[in-house]
Amino acid sequence: MKLPKFIFVFFLYFFFNINIANSNTSTVFIDIDFILNNSILGKQILLDLDELNKQNIDNIKEKENTLKIKRDKINSQKNILSKEQIEKEIVLLNEEFKKYNIEKNNLLNDFKNKKKQKLDNFLKKINPLIQEYMKKNSIDIILDQRQIFIGNVNKDITEKILTIVNQKFSNNG
Repeated sequence: MKLPKFIFVFFLYFFFNINIANSNTSTVFIDIDFILNNSILGKQILLDLDELNKQNIDNIKEKENTLKIKRDKINSQKNILSKEQIEKEIVLLNEEFKKYNIEKNNLLNDFKNKKKQKLDNFLKKINPLIQEYMKKNSIDIILDQRQIFIGNVNKDITEKILTIVNQKFSNNG
């Protein structure tokens, strides 16, 4: 009977003597999307990606219009051409549509890969600047603002990092 009392007393002592966590870690947060959208380097990356996307869209629309014209031409010649000729034309058109769809998918995948590569390079470029800022300001942890519901505005270092990134990459470097 003494053993359960001892265990009970031990646990009471243990729980009441625990100091409330008085963390010495410095935690701040940052909005990487804001830095991407507002930094000189990020704006240039987004501009390049937007230009590439517009070129891809124009290319796809041009080919799509060409295929529609061919389809309309075949439809308008149904009464003029023989059944065999119409079937040949339809087979050729279907092959062109297949090629078009493959090319469209390839363009989309290439764009996704280029976008990912450019954004990864952006993060690689700004990461050393953020780490240097962490060392200078004795910061232990930086969280992404998207993962935080609400936080103290004084813990947001986005504007400070944006200034550093703009100073470092003012020449689109």
